[in-house]
Amino acid sequence: MAKNQDTYADVDVYAAGAASQTEVKKQKKPWYYYLWDSFGKPAAERRLLFKLDASMLVFSVLGLIMRYIDQANISTAFVSGMKEDLHMFGLQYNYVITAWTVGYCVGQIPGTVLLNRVSPHYVIFACEAGWSIMTLSTTWVKDWKQLLFIRFMVGVFEAPYYPGLQFLLGNWYTPDELGKRTTLFQAATAVGTLLNSVMQGGIHRTLNGKLGRPGWRWIFIIDFIVSFPVAVCAFYFIPDLPDKIKPYWLLKEDDIALARKRLADIGRKGTSKDGLSFKKILEVFKSWEIYLFTITYILFMFNLQPQSSFAFWLKNSKVPKYTIEQINYYPCGMYAVDILSCFVFAWVSDGVFGGARWPFIIGVAVWHCIDCSLLAAWSPYGEHRNARWALYYLIGIVYCTPGLLYAWCSEIISDSAEKRSIVMGTFNSVAFAFTAWLPLIFFKQTDQPWVRNGNIAAASFIAAEILSVLGILYFSRRDQKRKRLAQAHGLEAGEKETVEERSTYSEGAK
Repeated sequence: MAKNQDTYADVDVYAAGAASQTEVKKQKKPWYYYLWDSFGKPAAERRLLFKLDASMLVFSVLGLIMRYIDQANISTAFVSGMKEDLHMFGLQYNYVITAWTVGYCVGQIPGTVLLNRVSPHYVIFACEAGWSIMTLSTTWVKDWKQLLFIRFMVGVFEAPYYPGLQFLLGNWYTPDELGKRTTLFQAATAVGTLLNSVMQGGIHRTLNGKLGRPGWRWIFIIDFIVSFPVAVCAFYFIPDLPDKIKPYWLLKEDDIALARKRLADIGRKGTSKDGLSFKKILEVFKSWEIYLFTITYILFMFNLQPQSSFAFWLKNSKVPKYTIEQINYYPCGMYAVDILSCFVFAWVSDGVFGGARWPFIIGVAVWHCIDCSLLAAWSPYGEHRNARWALYYLIGIVYCTPGLLYAWCSEIISDSAEKRSIVMGTFNSVAFAFTAWLPLIFFKQTDQPWVRNGNIAAASFIAAEILSVLGILYFSRRDQKRKRLAQAHGLEAGEKETVEERSTYSEGAK
């Protein structure tokens, strides 16, 4: 009889809990919740989020800013004197960019999967310190062939950082928090590129010729000086995965317990002992997620190529003729648009749209398709010259896509940390593998700044990207529906069993 009473009590508690959750969902959120989600949460949860934001998010963003400074400095150096000093007048620039991309692809999946088995602060520190040292060594290159090896190694060290940190964010934050953090992280790429342009313009103006070094060589020295300290800070601030972390100076036992409960409530699971077994990995490669996310990201990454034409457009202009500082400064507006779009779309996606990612990804893609079509149709120095400024600047809107896509991936693949890391590492790696050779066909240095065929190809790829996003939406909703039906059938079976127990008890009583 006690057993049956417990069963009835469990059913009542479940029903009460479900009603309570429904009531909470219907409650209107306070206005300040939409400014920053932690404002509307209990005190203990606010403290936890403050600690996570002040450690993992801050130093992830700083590290990514440094990574993009160290990644983008090669294009800045190229238009600041490197081209002439290293005699890079053919396709050498494309080969150097490809060397970085190959290294990035090689280190991607191993580095991301490594985060499941090795404490992230070790992995992140090794990555940041490695690419900072290789960046410093660039200042001594004698010819572009030496540059090929250095850029390959920079790519290897930078490879796990972006997908690895996106994976780490997805292991700590809930759906109403994740979009803002992932796109804030993504906005750091624009901040890094923007700061790179400003810094390098200033470095060239103030240090060109100092100690017998041209300005472009000083770029790599200064970049190392600002990058390496961030790597050291990351070692002390980046936390481990929630299911593996032990209490330390920042996150105490109650913080960790609360973090684990939050993730359990939304069904997001951590690592498992057999998560990287052959059987589990085979299951990942049989799933639709790894293929559709990979196709989507390949198409997206190629569609970033038109923005590379901006600096070439300025450099090749005859009337007016732009200075090196202007060539470095003027593209900053594109990255300012990038940062603004990341913030706007992330806040609206997390708040008003309740965590929906796909409407913004598709909306941005539609605009980008129009943008690339116009860049292809209009001659770079013809009557639409002024409009071309606006088209280049508004390309920045598209950069909100990766943050939203990574957040969407974390939310769809909630049942396995290993699967999330493999899918994220794979789609990022394969996408960059394609960008290693596609620009050599469609965005040749010798075809800049118009690259008409390249912009036409980009517009076509964007249309395909929209179809692949709709595919993700269809299959994710199908899986959600199946899960709800399975849960409903499980509840019905449980209710039937409870009725049978009651009948048995009544017969026994008689």
